[in-house]
Amino acid sequence: MNFTSDEKDYIEENEAYIPISESEKRLIESPDDMQLRPDMKHCIFRGLDLSGRNLRDLDFSRSTFENCDLRGTDFSGSRMDNVAFYNNKLIGMKLCGCKARGCSFRFQDMTDIDLRGANIYASVLEDAINQDKVIVDDNTKWYKMRCPEIGEAFIAWKCCTDLRVVMMLVPRDAKRCMATMETGRAEKVKVLKITNIDETENYSWAQSTVDPDFYYEVGKWMEPANGFQEDRWKDSSPGIHFFLDRQQCVDYQSK
Repeated sequence: MNFTSDEKDYIEENEAYIPISESEKRLIESPDDMQLRPDMKHCIFRGLDLSGRNLRDLDFSRSTFENCDLRGTDFSGSRMDNVAFYNNKLIGMKLCGCKARGCSFRFQDMTDIDLRGANIYASVLEDAINQDKVIVDDNTKWYKMRCPEIGEAFIAWKCCTDLRVVMMLVPRDAKRCMATMETGRAEKVKVLKITNIDETENYSWAQSTVDPDFYYEVGKWMEPANGFQEDRWKDSSPGIHFFLDRQQCVDYQSK
């Protein structure tokens, strides 16, 4: 599984992006201040009642919505990359067909948010409410887990110190989860092989880059020292972290 063109665009844009301070953003405190144009990015929308409004096909990239009523607001087709939602009413908000990559939905109620056809790569659903009550379809990108959800074994990869690449088996009975990116976590794995990046050398062990006391050993079953967090949306939490694609694993560790 390699990066799609959409995800490459997102990563390149973010690596080249110079952060904008809150003081540099345009503050919108009244619907009359919006003066709707195709470009509505880098704005702070504060305390607005925009419920049920048609805000389709606009660019809200890197904007922030604070204490707004967005119930039933239709953002379909808009660009919503890196939008942050803070203390809003979002029930029934429509993001159909949106690029909504890197959005933050922390602590928001996601009931009936319509994500059909949306791309939510790298969006944060951790600590949100009712993440399972969103509306999705087969064209919603990155909501469904990329790994088998239950009852199927699969191969996973991770990169350790000295760029040693670990090939692992996630067994059928192991709990596993993924959020909205390429990485996942497993309850237990079996180490099948450890090599260098170009697979010209083999090793019997590899040291974790996170826990210097944790070693992966060929032929052994491994379980995380601090347990396994079952909430799929808590991305950086206990578990054996993995990639599904070897090259992505190498690229991540060597960049």
